Amino acid sequence: MNNGVKNNVKDKISSFFKMVFLILMGIFALVPLLQVLINAFRTDRENKTMPLGLPKEWVFNNFTETWEIGGYATAYFNSLLTAFIVIIIVLTVVGLGAYAISKLEFKLRGFFTAYFFVAISLPGFLYIVPDYFVMNKLGLVDTRWSLIIVYTAMQIPFNMLLLRTFLAGIPRELEEAAKIDGCNELNSLLKITLPIAKPMFLTIAILVFVNVWNEFLWSNTFITTESLKLVATRFVKFTGEYGSNMARIYTASVITIAPVIILYLFFSRKFIEGMTSGSVKG
Repeated sequence: MNNGVKNNVKDKISSFFKMVFLILMGIFALVPLLQVLINAFRTDRENKTMPLGLPKEWVFNNFTETWEIGGYATAYFNSLLTAFIVIIIVLTVVGLGAYAISKLEFKLRGFFTAYFFVAISLPGFLYIVPDYFVMNKLGLVDTRWSLIIVYTAMQIPFNMLLLRTFLAGIPRELEEAAKIDGCNELNSLLKITLPIAKPMFLTIAILVFVNVWNEFLWSNTFITTESLKLVATRFVKFTGEYGSNMARIYTASVITIAPVIILYLFFSRKFIEGMTSGSVKG
């Protein structure tokens, strides 16, 4: 009886400290974001003299002016279009590839798995120069397709291995039962595997969107035409030409990160579900 009480007390103390730790981590993550949002409603002078706390005077036209100066309407369209195309291609390639690597038996199965492991271990900036020359030879520099091709290639290896790990946890007996009912390999993928793997596909879509939205190096290198620039590269305008105006910088920061935060707020549960689902229980 005493041991049960002691264990119960230990569990409560452990849960208390875990909760305190999580609350502190939440505060540590949220306070800087909230301060950036608040500073976006200050005047430039007040941001330089009193950057912390609530503003004395709330300024709402910072957003409309920054939106117009940065050309964010066009940048949003370019980023959303690029991300949408990349997500569709990545989900298609990764879905078929991961299914093949995890479920089918063929000679190069181990080679492809090792290849993707090597691919994710190489930093992207190592091949940015040769990629630029290849794109230039193909006449794709300063076009949307240059970024679509590069982003797709960059997103496939990690997400291929991520989905492969998930699909490996799906019992093979489910696909075999479908084949007994007359399904071929493709129908088994579409009718059995895909419905089970929906959370992971949504997780991959979110990861790809965030990576494409936040990517700066490649988009700043491959795209020079103003009308084709993405959201991440628009921020440079406010750290350079308008670098002395802190209100513009804070507002541009909010405009840039807002879609990512909104996406997380709406799909955080699905994202966590996809990342933590490593197996399927029968």
